[in-house]
Amino acid sequence: MSVLQIGAGGVGWVIAHKCAQNNDVFGDITIASRTLAKCEKIISSIKSHNNLKVSTQKIEALKVDADNVEALVALINQVKPDLLINAGPPWVNVTIMEACVQTKTAYLDTSVAVDLCSPGQQVPEAYDPQWAFAQRFKDAGITGILGAGFDPGVVSVFATYAHKHLFDEIDSIDVMDVNAGDHGQQFATNFDPETNMLEIQGDSFYFENQQWKSVPCHSRMMEFDFPIVGKQKVYSMAHDEVRSIAEFIPAKRIEFWMGFSDHYLNFFNVMRTIGLLSQEPVTTCDGITVEPLKVLKAILPDPTSLASNYTGKTCIGTWVRGKKEGVAKSIFIYNICDHKSAYLEVEHQAISYTTGVPAITAALLYFQGKWNDIGLYNIEQLNPDYFLDLMPRIGLTWQVQELDA
Repeated sequence: MSVLQIGAGGVGWVIAHKCAQNNDVFGDITIASRTLAKCEKIISSIKSHNNLKVSTQKIEALKVDADNVEALVALINQVKPDLLINAGPPWVNVTIMEACVQTKTAYLDTSVAVDLCSPGQQVPEAYDPQWAFAQRFKDAGITGILGAGFDPGVVSVFATYAHKHLFDEIDSIDVMDVNAGDHGQQFATNFDPETNMLEIQGDSFYFENQQWKSVPCHSRMMEFDFPIVGKQKVYSMAHDEVRSIAEFIPAKRIEFWMGFSDHYLNFFNVMRTIGLLSQEPVTTCDGITVEPLKVLKAILPDPTSLASNYTGKTCIGTWVRGKKEGVAKSIFIYNICDHKSAYLEVEHQAISYTTGVPAITAALLYFQGKWNDIGLYNIEQLNPDYFLDLMPRIGLTWQVQELDA
């Protein structure tokens, strides 16, 4: 057996560690990225933490341009993996899927292929470029699993589990995501700054009564009392799982909410106002053409560098309201993850940890033959019981909290 991982950022870091911890199943591991040194650094971390379960299995680093289909096909043909795990940025998803179809290689990713704020790429169209591969995956005789992170990913599994076991009818599904941790920086992003800044500046789309509705980012807010981390302000945000949940789970309203401090929003609003969050090229007085968002990415701390000093916890879950046997019901299914514990285990923070663990949970279910049907699937289409039984053994627990209906 063998696995090929594309991407060596924060999420890729955790996925690689978790692959290594389970290499009795995954076999040989190859980590590939544009920057070979990043892959090699991850491998050094895995070995220093004794996270290679079977020391005789191979783990190696290779270089690849994930925007180049021919380069990806050549890499896949060289490695011959049983599964490709895409831990790269969202904009490489379609290229990697194309390479997987051409080589008949099973595929798994953790996020949608679009930026959610550009015209034609917003939440109502979010999965269209990837769903266009559905018939080709069937024809190739391979499995594709989309959105196997936390959000999207685990929160969708929570919703699917609630639909299957806890409710007869669902009025609302609210995905709730708050990071109550502290990285000690004036301003930093917890994953790739370019991806992060694109994600949070688009209009928020939510699904209500079979229609898509939108409001400007950060204009719709509520306070929610989270387990362990307490009351937090959360804001309606554009997020990919709203699209896939709306497609596969019947609910009258579906919405995503993320926590932001006033301090964070002050920085964000200033940067957006002066144009630092723009992807449109500008030319400096020296005649150099740059994209402001890429400059900002270069200036901000590398998310990996935040891990060692991170304290506090994240709380991410799915709040579902509806009826069971005619009685009103409200539940919050959630996970708590501790930044320091994540760092001690895999040398990274909880934001990356909560995305990496679900990806490996889904990958293990693929290898176990439980999530390996031929075709292309969002995580909402797959059996949630298998996933929720296995995920705590990989590193993330979950609880169900009953709320006042």
